[in-house]
This record gives sequence, structure tokens and C-alpha cells, in this order.
Amino acid sequence: MMKMKLALASSVLAFGFGALAGQAFACPGHEDETTANNDAKDTAVPANAITASFRVNGMHCAGCEDHVREALNKLKGIYKVDVRMADKRVIVAFDKSKVTPDDIAKALASAGFEATAEV
Repeated sequence: MMKMKLALASSVLAFGFGALAGQAFACPGHEDETTANNDAKDTAVPANAITASFRVNGMHCAGCEDHVREALNKLKGIYKVDVRMADKRVIVAFDKSKVTPDDIAKALASAGFEATAEV
């Protein structure tokens, strides 16, 4: 009887861990987001583009990275968004006649992330 209980318990544990192995964990509010970025802009960066770097707090997962990209790609004049979650940095190439670093920081804040421009 004891062997049967141990076998059953190990089967349940194996199933539980197996089910979790294929799952990606995300931050609260990003559970349903995928890591694929379908809204990424493939715009070539012109030579006269301005690049700004932002310190972004609150990014914890690939869903957060995607959320940042999506928020910034909605702005007019954004050419490229490089999200570096490990460094808590976002580097943005943009057209300064269409968008400002302040606009970018506001878009990040609206998306739920604390952002400050790096000098």
C-alpha cells in the first residue's frame, strides 16, 4: 500500500513539473502576452536619426520587453527600439522633429514603467 502511494505521488509530481516545463512565466498583467513582436518596425534608421537611452525600471520578463516595444512603436517618428531587460535600458532611434525624449519617457510611463533619460 505504501509503495502504491509513493508511486502515485511521484506520478503526480512528474506530471506537475512536466506541465510547468513548457510554460513561460510572466509578470502580473502580462500572462497572456507572447514574446513575438508582430508590431516591430522594420524601418531603416536614417543617418540623421537621434538616439536616446532610457533607464527603465519595472521590466521583469519577455512580456515586459514586448510591452515596452509596442508602446514606443505606436509613437510617430520611432525608427528602432532596442530593449535590454538585463540592463534595464531602452535605446531608441527616432526623428526629433516628430517625437522628443520627453514624449518617449511619457509613453513608457503610460505603459506602466518608470523611465528616465540617460545623459
